[in-house]
Amino acid sequence: MKELIEYIEKSISLSDDIFHDLKDIIVERKLEKGEIILQKNSSRKIQIFVASGCLRAFYKTDKGKDHTLQFATKNWWISDYMTIFNNEKSILSIESLSHSKIIIIEQIQLEKLYSKFPEFGLAHRMNLQNRIATLQKRIFGLLTLSAKEKYEQFIKDYEVFHEVIPNYQIASFLGITPESLSRVRKGIANA
Repeated sequence: MKELIEYIEKSISLSDDIFHDLKDIIVERKLEKGEIILQKNSSRKIQIFVASGCLRAFYKTDKGKDHTLQFATKNWWISDYMTIFNNEKSILSIESLSHSKIIIIEQIQLEKLYSKFPEFGLAHRMNLQNRIATLQKRIFGLLTLSAKEKYEQFIKDYEVFHEVIPNYQIASFLGITPESLSRVRKGIANA
């Protein structure tokens, strides 16, 4: 829990009341590599804070092709926001790519905390806005950057984990084939 508290206190100072109420609604979990924390077709509305490790949100087609939407490392949030905000069943699955420590908060409990402590809701809303901006930047990059530029941005954003994440998942995240990723890496190595 201390990781979440340290993260939140970068935005606001937590009163004892907020701290105790927050403590009552969080669930801390340690995940093994490959463990699925949210399954496709779930109606569970949760927000996941990554205290350590690396998670990914992905969609798998009926033909078995992976599409990675997001990676989340320390101090990042991850969820299926369409489930949370649109009352739709989850289209994403979320898995741990390493041994990870996460904090799970049920959305309904979080909403109650927002109502009781508006300053906490404001701070969390600012974090959500940052996540939306990050996803928009990612979409823009997918549309406009070359494969090499996408990979260079990926290395910058996931400096610690880019060697841990399997090539096919990196390629899926970048919107390129694994073969294209190999060519990009080879070109960078030869430069």
